[in-house]
Amino acid sequence: MANLYFDKGVAVINFHEFVLNSSVVAKRIYREDYHFTTNRGVVISHEVRIELKRLLSSFNNQVGVERTPYYRIDAFFDDESLWVLEINASFVDGWGTALNLARASGIGVNPTLLVFPTFFASKSWEYMPELELFVDELARLGFSGHHIHELHGNGVDATYVYGRVGSKDQPNILPYDGLRLDNKLNLSLLSRGWDSVAVKIPRHYINRFDSWEEIPTDVVLKFCDKSSLECKQTRQSVLFDKPSGKAPFIRRCYREEKLIAQNFVQPVKHNGSSCQLVILAIGEEPITGYVQYSRERIINDNSVHGPLQFV
Repeated sequence: MANLYFDKGVAVINFHEFVLNSSVVAKRIYREDYHFTTNRGVVISHEVRIELKRLLSSFNNQVGVERTPYYRIDAFFDDESLWVLEINASFVDGWGTALNLARASGIGVNPTLLVFPTFFASKSWEYMPELELFVDELARLGFSGHHIHELHGNGVDATYVYGRVGSKDQPNILPYDGLRLDNKLNLSLLSRGWDSVAVKIPRHYINRFDSWEEIPTDVVLKFCDKSSLECKQTRQSVLFDKPSGKAPFIRRCYREEKLIAQNFVQPVKHNGSSCQLVILAIGEEPITGYVQYSRERIINDNSVHGPLQFV
């Protein structure tokens, strides 16, 4: 079992075997694919949640949020810390999965923190099962009246959208201003001044501070804007390991700060699978999430899911 400890010896992150009610667990969340789950989950202490809240507050202040943002945080953990790998602010899905696994595991979620508009939409049919699950879980928490509708331009009603959205010329689309907040350069810049024992950010390399030659071999290269032409040309937003050759395209992207490098963090393993946490937050409040187990190097939502609990 992997634990996290402060100096005073109090465990702050633990694996935990939850009692999972299989009759409650959603059978599918993406396309028609079967939803694989496990009762093996993770418990995060109040201390780590407070420190994560402090990180989000610092992030919000740095990027200058104008309205309440919605975040999906990807994180690893090791014997000492929770490592925040990404703060996704544009495509913020997973709420249905998290709330469903919480209900199936008897995990309480504070409903007063779940502030969403009446209307929802998805840019792709593939995510409709998860979005429908989300609306159903909100209803079970007492939030009736939510609806899924077609996405038509800006619209006249505030609409929370599953998909890469969020610009200032779409004031009724949530997450608002998500594309700007989602830029991976934001977390890179925050990492330079962030200091915490319980919640850490991997070392980042940015052209304005670090030359290409200073980047070590064992890194993760990330395009700052996942919708950029450069990212589309590469057909993947994440690349592992610094290229050994001249790599003129990648070097140009780094020089123009369209690409950053991040130190590789080794994920905790469970039965041979890497473990990643998905944490969903509103504003600066971490609210819920789930655990992903996968044998793949890049952990996607086609992984095995387990519950996550804040205590």
